[in-house]
Amino acid sequence: MLFEAILVIAIITTGFIAGLDYVMSMRHRWLFRTKPKLVVISQTLFPVMLIVLAIRSFSFETFRIPTGSMKPTLVEGDLVVVDKYSHGLRVPLLGYRLTNSTPKRGDIAVFRGEVEGAKAGVIKRVVGLPGDHIKYHNRTLYVNGKPATQLNINTDFDNDKKVIRATEDLGNVQHDIFMALKNDHTNYPFQELTVPENAYFVLGDHRSNSQDSRYWGVVADQKIIGKARLIAFSLDWPKKKIRWQRIGVVK
Repeated sequence: MLFEAILVIAIITTGFIAGLDYVMSMRHRWLFRTKPKLVVISQTLFPVMLIVLAIRSFSFETFRIPTGSMKPTLVEGDLVVVDKYSHGLRVPLLGYRLTNSTPKRGDIAVFRGEVEGAKAGVIKRVVGLPGDHIKYHNRTLYVNGKPATQLNINTDFDNDKKVIRATEDLGNVQHDIFMALKNDHTNYPFQELTVPENAYFVLGDHRSNSQDSRYWGVVADQKIIGKARLIAFSLDWPKKKIRWQRIGVVK
């Protein structure tokens, strides 16, 4: 967001200078022998930065996974490619939608937010669409009164800690989730809700290690950045080791 804001300000500034030079070009001929350096620099940088903004805002961007809240699907150190057209092209910075494409249930979405200590963006799975009635009770997700079936329940390890691994069926998408062995019966701030218009209910795949809509509520549509498509790179930071087997995995 900071980079995007700086880029927009720079485009406005250089565009204004280049435009002013165009309007005042006749006067420049007798005021200056040559164009001022600031004008030349602005005329050079303006189209370049405009192209960079267009590519960044309307095509693809990378996002580094900062926490383990999306395990086992995504792990710390994964670098995912986010496409910005599947969830609708948007006005830079403001987030207002320009196209009709919207997130679907089961999509992994990146959105603007300041939760989990991340100020640049947050990544979660969309489980509730506008109008859906959502309930999360006893480690089970209910969508419109129907439980999301958990299949292939088994045990796994998360950082040497034993956890439950299961495949959650969202109807159109099946994906793996992690849960703690013991149900801590956490009382979330919400009990159940109907997702309002232009908003989404999101969860982390690691249900026992994720701050998500169970805590801070639904995500407004204008905060959606894009859909996670694939893992472009993965690095185990503590071990300084590249996870080659994860690169190229499609989400």
